[in-house]
Amino acid sequence: MMAGTRLTGVAASEGVAVGPAFVHVSRELEPEREKISEGEVEEELGRFQGAVKAVAKELSATVEELRAGGSEKEAGIFEAHVEMAEDPEFQSEVEERVKNLESPEAAVISVGEEFAGMFAAMEDEYMAARADDVRDVASQIAVELMGGGVAGLEALSEPSVILALNLAPSDTARIPKGMALGFVIAEGSRTSHVSIMARSFGIPAVVGVGAELEDVLGASTVALDGTEGYAVADPDEDVISDFEQKQKDAAAEAALLEEYIHTEARTKDGRRIEIAANIGSAEEAEGAIEWGAEGVGLFRTEFLFMKRTDLPSEEEQYEAYREVAEEFGERPVIIRTIDVGGDKDLPGVDQPEEENPFLGWRGIRMCLDVPELFKPQLRAILRAASYGRLRIMFPMVVDTVELRAAKEILEECREELKSEGTEYGEVEVGVMVETPAAAIRAGDIAPEVAFFSVGTNDLVQYTLAADRGNERLTRLQSADHPAVLDLIGKTCEAAREAGIWVGVCGESAGEPDMIPKLVELGVAELSMSAPSIPRAKKIVSEL
Repeated sequence: MMAGTRLTGVAASEGVAVGPAFVHVSRELEPEREKISEGEVEEELGRFQGAVKAVAKELSATVEELRAGGSEKEAGIFEAHVEMAEDPEFQSEVEERVKNLESPEAAVISVGEEFAGMFAAMEDEYMAARADDVRDVASQIAVELMGGGVAGLEALSEPSVILALNLAPSDTARIPKGMALGFVIAEGSRTSHVSIMARSFGIPAVVGVGAELEDVLGASTVALDGTEGYAVADPDEDVISDFEQKQKDAAAEAALLEEYIHTEARTKDGRRIEIAANIGSAEEAEGAIEWGAEGVGLFRTEFLFMKRTDLPSEEEQYEAYREVAEEFGERPVIIRTIDVGGDKDLPGVDQPEEENPFLGWRGIRMCLDVPELFKPQLRAILRAASYGRLRIMFPMVVDTVELRAAKEILEECREELKSEGTEYGEVEVGVMVETPAAAIRAGDIAPEVAFFSVGTNDLVQYTLAADRGNERLTRLQSADHPAVLDLIGKTCEAAREAGIWVGVCGESAGEPDMIPKLVELGVAELSMSAPSIPRAKKIVSEL
């Protein structure tokens, strides 16, 4: 390894750090045995339940520690892990395999991988990143069954920059307080939990540096820039001096951004831009408000439908939506109806195999064909709307035919609740503009909705025919492309003529370089990951 070797990756959590390198090696999970005898079944089932209880207890203790330290958002992550560990569907599947003479260790690993696969196949980047959560919980149970012994991170004795192939939430929880100066990770994305945790704790992080990480594992010192997305192994004095200046500048900027957390975002000419948060569960609501969210521009509901063998009941969904509605009070919350397709299995739904599921039977197309999937969700949202300002957003709409059909079903649900004497609230209806067709024909759709929300992640890949998961097509994965900006502009123009507003809920909504362009096009709401909110407000105030 040459001194000064530079690694380039994804800027996952902004900030800079310089410090000694600490290499974390993940334990390979190989079950000590694959099979058991019939006479061992009862004993092994008991061992499995004991391991689940031990892991759930440890996770619950982590939740309490984080809450005691004021880290509510991070506590929510581990609270979700407790639920995963105790999930009856997961436990039932493992127990069934143990009864079929598979060892509990092997069963936990294989079932965990299957459940994780359901998330990994999801098109939504945030939901796909939840696969690592499932693997993390399953690995903890497997480690417990194999005698424990997770090593490494607890041994940190001085503040260090941590180098690793990947880090699970349980790994980050084991790091002694104040000992992580930064993370340089081979795998991961901005939506993986190591990135989310790093941003929440204000720890600089660069992820996705790839196999090149192996070339610097012998480094004694590492400097990393989580804002620009690179790290330098064994930097010379000039690089260290440069990074020290960056640290001073970053500290000054962080202090400045705090002033914007609880202020409204207005341009210099007085135009109001609402800054909202994207969330994927009720647990994220409180943390979003702490960052200054003025509402929820995208509540992804897919998490409620995953890792289970049956569809969630109307009551389960109602409780989740009500919790978010109550948390945000008078602040608006946009709930996107379920947006899944043939790339992942939904319990109780007969899904065809498709050569290209991302261009297939998904989103509103599936919902219109499967009322037993769609109607309970709509009823739950209407009921929860009694507790706050909920809005409904339909995904993957391409024309008024689909929109009108969805609105008819929504009206049916209203009439049903009314005739039953069940309390419900009024909701505004909007459409997610994520296909070129919806943007081109926005003038037809606009008079029939209360708002548009542009999903730039999908709009980019559908417009430019560029799979956003393909690393070779990075140049074609930006909403800054003229073709994409033209479609957003066309959407805003149609909205103005119809007297409705336009929001953006894709990654670009929180990107500093994109915010001025979106505001200039006429966007009235920007929805992003919660930690990006203060900077977005500052940028808007300077326009």
